[in-house]
Amino acid sequence: MNRKAVLVITHGKFGIELLKSVEMIMGEQEDAKALGLQLGDNVDDLRNEVEKIILENEKEDKETIIFVDILGGSPSNIALYVLKKHNSVKLVTGVNMPMLIEIFQSRDLVELDELLEKMINSSMEGINKFEFS
Repeated sequence: MNRKAVLVITHGKFGIELLKSVEMIMGEQEDAKALGLQLGDNVDDLRNEVEKIILENEKEDKETIIFVDILGGSPSNIALYVLKKHNSVKLVTGVNMPMLIEIFQSRDLVELDELLEKMINSSMEGINKFEFS
């Protein structure tokens, strides 16, 4: 079973702060990075940084799971670009806290496809509606 690295890429500092929040609950996580595209940043610079991280992970025989905030934005376009180039990459959209908690709890216990399924289920189970009459 290959080790799994997590890379969160979002607009602004959302992903950076999301990872910090998860680490507040779970402690510091190995093989976890977050990048944010700030207003005025060069998208090519971010893409180059993402590719550098993926290449480093591949050298260490790690699969990279990229999480982005929304499909269709620059972070997801960068992730789709590297997904096409690297077999060691998986992409998940709609990053949220339950998703990251599940990935960190289970990433060393199950194979990648099962892990992604567990993580998506945990994420959906975290969405509820409450009403009080």
